[in-house]
Order: sequence, then structure tokens, then C-alpha cells
Amino acid sequence: MTALTAGARGRPKGAKTRVLRSSQALGVQHFAFLRAWLQGLDLKTAWDRYLAFAEASSDRRHIERRRAELLAQVLQDGHQINLTLPEPERITDALRRLAQGAPIPAATALPSLEDFAQAQGFDPDQFSQADLLCEYQAFYGLDGPGDTDDGASGNGPAIVAAETTQPDLRAQLRALNQLEALLARQPQPDDRIDLWFAATTLPRLKAVGAGTLGALLDHIDVHGHGWFKRVRGLGATRAAAVVAWLAPLALAWGRPLRDRALEPPQRLRALHSATLRGLVMAPRFAVVPLAQLAVPTALGGGASAPGLFASRMANSLGAQDDLGAVRAWLKAYEESPATHRAYSKEVERFYLWCLHVRRKPLSSVDSTDCQAYRGFLAQVPEAWVQRAPLPRDDPSWRPFRGPLKPSSQRYALVVVQTLFDGLRDANYLLANPMVSVRKKANLPEPAMNIARSFDEAEWAFVMGQLDREEADALARGDRAPARQADDGRPGAPAGAEQRRLRLVLELLSSTGLRLAELVTTTTASVESVRVDGAVGEGAVASIVTVVGKGRKRRQVPLGDDIIALMQCHHQDAATLGALPQAVPLVCTLRRGVGRWADADAAAGVVLRPAAWTAHRALGANGLYRALKRFFQRIGDRARAVDGLSAERIQAASTHWLRHTFGRQGAAAGVPVEVLQQAFGHASLNTTTTYLTTERSRMIIELRNARARRASGL
Repeated sequence: MTALTAGARGRPKGAKTRVLRSSQALGVQHFAFLRAWLQGLDLKTAWDRYLAFAEASSDRRHIERRRAELLAQVLQDGHQINLTLPEPERITDALRRLAQGAPIPAATALPSLEDFAQAQGFDPDQFSQADLLCEYQAFYGLDGPGDTDDGASGNGPAIVAAETTQPDLRAQLRALNQLEALLARQPQPDDRIDLWFAATTLPRLKAVGAGTLGALLDHIDVHGHGWFKRVRGLGATRAAAVVAWLAPLALAWGRPLRDRALEPPQRLRALHSATLRGLVMAPRFAVVPLAQLAVPTALGGGASAPGLFASRMANSLGAQDDLGAVRAWLKAYEESPATHRAYSKEVERFYLWCLHVRRKPLSSVDSTDCQAYRGFLAQVPEAWVQRAPLPRDDPSWRPFRGPLKPSSQRYALVVVQTLFDGLRDANYLLANPMVSVRKKANLPEPAMNIARSFDEAEWAFVMGQLDREEADALARGDRAPARQADDGRPGAPAGAEQRRLRLVLELLSSTGLRLAELVTTTTASVESVRVDGAVGEGAVASIVTVVGKGRKRRQVPLGDDIIALMQCHHQDAATLGALPQAVPLVCTLRRGVGRWADADAAAGVVLRPAAWTAHRALGANGLYRALKRFFQRIGDRARAVDGLSAERIQAASTHWLRHTFGRQGAAAGVPVEVLQQAFGHASLNTTTTYLTTERSRMIIELRNARARRASGL
């Protein structure tokens, strides 16, 4: 007799018994699902209501298999606990009644292997047929080829149910309720998610640190309504089911989910503005935005308690205290929204630090304080950090989003020095305490990372992948979704998304435009000009006038191929509706998304979707995300190409295309002053940075020259 191998795992070869997922706990949702089955309700509806949040599939065949598994697990656990009960409390009769079951469909055909792989999202390039077959058998609880039997449909194996007789329904429901009282477990925050979620979902949740129900609850609470976007492959529908299951549990645990996790952000913003429209928030002394800040007299730097370095004389800002001086100085930058936004953020952080950390007026800050602020920026305390986006009037708002990179630290110090310069020049302060700190600061000089650009091989790969995606879209006849309620009209033509991507890639890489410049420019800025000294077709060229940093205007040439791509893209966009007279260079390919607005503010906070916006320009955020999604997709395919780095391609963004323009221009020998004009650089030194990127070319050319000299040529 051969002894069994010690520690052998799994079932003996050829075993027909099905392994139950006994590692999962039984909860009230499982008994609710079985109760619906006993009462003859639609299984799919019951599944969506009670169990879809934890499972990987809503296929009816999968639902029927899980129903059988759950019933078997209830009976098995019931028999185990029955052995421990005193004789008068035994539930033998309840187990017998429940085991009789209810009528089950005679047979349900399983899908083909190909349909299963497509439904589960398995990439056929990464899984062999044998691997897919193993996944198929594990998913449907099949042991091997012997368990598969092509039914009458011929499409795959069939699950066959035994004939059952109709028992007394009330008795069965009483039996199920009796077992629920004994077996149903209340989920707890410390429970591993393995107890409540399907095995296929576990790695995705654990990848974001949600190893327990409490950790999952924290993840949802921190990231809000869009938490599922960080869990690969979860989806909005299943995420809503997870939240619906967790929300009452969180309330019972004393850890209720915040509103931002339960409602879409646009609805919350509308509710918030509608509720507070008639209220005026009282200023208070706390870590709050400057608009809500009230400064105590002792820290205000006013006439009754002037700062050490206050001039105590009339000033051109008309300021009576430090806060008034700061606001007046920032107001001068309102004509440049980007600069005003950046300066406001840094000045706000510094002023709050002066008040709450150094506990002194801004007009009393000296060089020692500024040195301390430099150290504060290097290690921002968590109490000053707000990881998730929040409205500025939210009590949890904080001025920082996380640790600052050295370049961001340097920028913050430069802005504060600029503030002190402005206050001194306006005769509000006598000195600038930040001057000495900046000179002694051991922070790296700001420099462009021009390595963040595509070389020739990478660029050829990117454009080749775009060709492939466009060909696939045309072959499938894909149309962009209309994305408008009750709108039966089709979306943009097949391949429109890819043609827009091509326009963006070619436009940015051949002009060096910034993202902000591209999304704010329309065809009204495009014109034809004559080229001095050129003849024939080259005598006329197209140029686009853009407004860059510092509201400086510059003109950039557009090639004929770019004009053709733009016209093709605008034709695609026009299929969704008439375009404005001044057409954005890059348009949306989906119908407008509704916004939440008050239906009747006088009658209370009632919200409805507002009218669809007619704005057709693709915003900076949408364009950036469209490119990032493309680079993420093709980055995975780069792993199969020698010499390419998937990580580099997946890290690419819109600014890579601007750097690519500079590198390609330098390699082609474009004069540096021409590149400077195209880039819109204020300093020629900035543009000459791109010349150093051709180091490899320089080495090769000089090496060849030396070889020719050595050979006497």
C-alpha cells in the first residue's frame, strides 16, 4: 500500500466532489439571496441586489453555480454546528427540510472558452489556451475534461440539476431563518476581505492596501466617490454596490462614510453652494484660506501692534495691516490667472505658517524665521497636508497636498522673496528678510529635464501603435459614445478618437506649444502668410498666434499636414453638432455632460441636470488624460520590443512632446534663435539646453573626424 505524500495539496486525481469556498464567511446577504431563490424570485435580480458587489461575474450560469455552492455551505456548516448543540436545540429537521431544495432549471449551457476569456478580460497574448482552460475550470467548478459535456446547444458543458419535489415553502423559509440565526456572521472592520469578496477581486483590492474591510472603508473615505478608479478593473457599477453594502456596516461600526464618498462630487458641490448661498461664513483664526482668515490684533501688524519691520508710514498699497498688504499685493497679478493662482498658494502657505507656527506678524518675520520656513518646507508636517481634493471651505482643508520636491521648495522661497520685495518697494516694510536665505539655500537650480522626451525609435513605436489602433477601430466600426441622456444619435465616426490623438501628437511635437496654449487657441488664430524669398507652393504658409506665459504673443508655423489633420478632426467633431465659428483646435468628441443646478432654490435644495453645455473645446485636463491613457496602453506593448522601455513610455505626458520638438529641432540643426522664438523662451540660455541633448551625435561625429584624421583622409 502506497502512503500518501506528506503535505499533498488538492483533491485526488479524478475526484468529482466540488470544493466549496469554505474560507468565505456566511452573511445576512447570502441568506437573503437564498431566501429570494426559495420564494421563486428572479435569481439575477436577487444577485444584483445582494451579492453582485463581492463577485466577479453576473452571468446567470455563474449565479446558479454560486447558489448551489451557498446552499451546500449552509447545509455543511449547519451539520457541523448541529453536532455541538444540546439535544433539545438540534436543528436536524430544519436541515432536512432545507436540503429538499427548490425546483432548479434542468440544464444551463456554459459559454465557450473564447466567450469566457473575453467576458473576464483575459488578454489572449498573455495567456495560453491551457492557462485559459484552467481558469475556466476553476471559475465554473469543473475538475477536468470529464466534467465537460457539450449539451444540446453544442456551445459547452452543461450544469444538470437533479429532480426535486416541491416542499412546504413556509417550512423551508423557517428552516433557512433558523440557520441564519446560527450561522450568519456580522462583518467586522478587522475582517480580511478574503471572507467577503470573490478570489478574483482580492488582488485588485489588496493592491491599493485594502486588505481588511476597515482598510477598504478608509480607502473609500479618503478618495471619495471615484475611489474605484484606483482599483483596476472594478468599475463604477460594482463600486456602487460595494459602497451600498459597506455604508450601513460603517454606520454600525461608528465609522460612517462621509458624504463625498456617497455622492458624485458635482452633486455635492451643487448642494453645498445651494445650501450656503445665503450664508456668510464668519472669518476665524485657524488654518483656513486667506478669504476666511481672521487675524488677532496682536498678530495682525496693524497700527495698534505694528511689526518690527513695518515702516509705520504711508504705503502705495493702501494697507492698514499685514493681511491687507498681502491681499493688495496679490491683486496686482489678477490679470495673469496662472501667476495669481501660483503666487496665492505660496503666499497663503507662508502667511499661515507665520501666524500658527512662529506666532508672529508677517511684518516681524526676520531671516531666522525664513530659515526655519525653509526647513518646514523640506519636511511638511502631516497636520498641514490634505491628500484628497476638498473644497476650500471644507473644515478639513489644508494648504499642502504632500511633501514638496526640492524644485517646489525653491519656487516657494522665490515667491516669498518676491512678496517681501513688493511690500518693501510699496513702503510697507523696511527690509526683505528672505534675501539672505535664498542665497544660502542648498537647493538645486531649476532645470528642464529634457530627457523626458522621445527618441527616434520611441517616436516610431508611438506612431506605429496609433496606426494600429486606428486600423482596429475602423475594422470594428467603433463610434465614440454620444454620452447624452435620451439621445439616440450616434457618436463620432469610427477612428475619430485616434485621428484626434494623431493631431495632438503631431501638433505638439512639431510646434512646441504648451498644453495651456493648445487648449485655449481656436482657428481664428490661424492665418495664411506669404513667405519672403520663397516661390511655388512654399510661398504661402500657415501660422498660429498663441498667448504664452506672461501673456506674451508669438507666432508658430503650422505644416500643411497639420492643417489637413485639423480639418479631418473638425469634420469628425461636426458629426455631433454644429461647431462654433471660431473652432477650437482640439474639440470634444462626446456630447456635453450635464451639470447639477438648483431646480427651485426658493423651495429648497432640489437638484436636476442643467442644460447640456455647447462648449466644444477639449479642456487641458481631458486632453492630458486622453494622452496618458494612450501612453499607458501602448506602454504594455513596448515590453515585447527590444530596446524600448515600457516605463518611459507610460511616464510620458503632453510636456514630453514639447521637449521632443526641441530635441528633434536641435538634431536637425535648426538655429538656436529660431528654436527660442518657436518655444517662446524669454532667455536664450533656456533654449540652449536642448543643444546638449545631442551629446551622442557629438561623440559620434567627433569620433568619426578623429578616425578620418588618423587614416590621413
